[in-house]
Formats: sequence, structure tokens, C-alpha cells
Amino acid sequence: MLKEPVYGFEMARISEVYLSTLSSLMSSHGIERCFVPILYVVENSGKISQKDLATALRKDKVSTMRTVDYLCEKGLVVRKQDCNDRRCQLLEATDKAKALIPEIQSNINKTNDLLLEGFSESERKLFQSSMKKLYTTICALPEPDFTVEAYKRNKQN
Repeated sequence: MLKEPVYGFEMARISEVYLSTLSSLMSSHGIERCFVPILYVVENSGKISQKDLATALRKDKVSTMRTVDYLCEKGLVVRKQDCNDRRCQLLEATDKAKALIPEIQSNINKTNDLLLEGFSESERKLFQSSMKKLYTTICALPEPDFTVEAYKRNKQN
């Protein structure tokens, strides 16, 4: 196996398991993703644009647009015209989204408890502190100056 840990691989796997666990808990509510964007939009309802959401989540415009489209399709968010800027639409949480917040928070807590089951209280605090420190470091990094492009291969007979 590898001599040095590849933290990105390990974090990606942890993220997959975490989000699939949370998705499973939330599936009875008709949503299976975008939990953090829902929380953020509810907290800032009517005061943020799609661009603001992208900045807050550190996501690109296209993935944020897909997220907002998904939330609109699920009846959790509506786009409203900004009366101060006709080019801008503000995101407003629906009553359905607001009603989901306690359930989302409860299921986040259940997921955390399940995945940190073998951790002592001091290990949980250390983990939380380390995650915050890592996230702060990542947020302070400059944006990469490269673009990753994916190409679809044509099947050759």
C-alpha cells in the first residue's frame, strides 16, 4: 500500500459515506442532497443572490445554478426579482424549506453521532477543531489558476 497517506482520497471517502448516510436519513422528506445550501438560504432568505450563495459555498456559478434549480424543483426555494437591481434575482426560502430545518439539523446530528461513535468526547472536540482549522486554511488559499477540462470520448467500433 502507499507509504504516505493521501488525505484527499481519505477525505473524499469520508465525505461520500457521510453524505450518503445523511441522504438516506432525509430521503423520506423527498430530498437527498444540498443540505448546507438549504440551511444557508433559509438563514439568509430574501437577502442573497445566486452569486452570493456561490461565494458563501465556495462553488462555481454552474454548480450553484444546478443546486438552486434542484431546490426550486423541490419547492424549497424561489427566485424573486431584486427591486434594486433588475438583473439580479434574490433567493427566498419557502415555508416547506423552513419546516425542514429541524429535521435536517436532527439528521446531521444523527449522522455525526453515528460516524463518530467510536470517538471519546475529547477526540470529538479535537476532530471538530482540526476540521475548522483545515477549512480555515483551505479558505485562505488562492484560487487555482488552472482549469480542469473533461472530454467525452467517442466510442470507436
